Amino acid sequence: MSDLSQVSFVLHRPRSLDNVGAVARVIKNFGLGRLILVDPLSYSFDRARKLAVGAEDVLEGLFVHRTLAEALAPTTFSAATTSRQPARRSLLSPAELGARVRARNGPVAIVFGEEKRGLSDEEIEPCHEVCRIPTEPAQPSMNLAQSAAVVAYALRAAEPAESLPQEPCATQREVDAAAGEARRALSQAGFLNPQNPDQILGELTRTWARAALTPREAELWRNAFRKLADELARRG
Repeated sequence: MSDLSQVSFVLHRPRSLDNVGAVARVIKNFGLGRLILVDPLSYSFDRARKLAVGAEDVLEGLFVHRTLAEALAPTTFSAATTSRQPARRSLLSPAELGARVRARNGPVAIVFGEEKRGLSDEEIEPCHEVCRIPTEPAQPSMNLAQSAAVVAYALRAAEPAESLPQEPCATQREVDAAAGEARRALSQAGFLNPQNPDQILGELTRTWARAALTPREAELWRNAFRKLADELARRG
């Protein structure tokens, strides 16, 4: 990624309009793309303008979605931010995240949780990577806008990749479609735990994210698992 205009910051259920305005200013400071809100407490952003000094256009162009899945659907890569260690997930530093983002081709989303509780493991699950800012154990959590500024700086400071994938990467929507067929086939085959099928399925599909599937490759996986599921159903 030669520039950062394809990077969006996604605020999941933000409670403070002051933080919304401050993050808009961070986006403008570091030349990022769009501000996206998921299920915000308020849909009136007048108060946010007070802190969005010079970034009023970012507020004017923000998107609002009802769910995180809707916000991530058009992206090709996403990363959740957290101050803790989620179950079964490895963590990237902001600098490592910057390098990953710079090596991507297509829309990217960085997700920040609500001010009081952050992101749950369930909300982190659909994201390809997880980033934690190294802070003191005695005070691990940071203000939302401060966290956004640290991550934005790391993205800006990262060196652009020498080469990018020639073909566009599959979007989250396209990968999710393949994952849906994989869930159906692997469940029928008895491979997934029926009580918690998404645990193993998530680990498998995250390998697709690391491989940066093209839309055609995602469609091939989808068709392969669909054919397998249909055959298992026919034999069963």
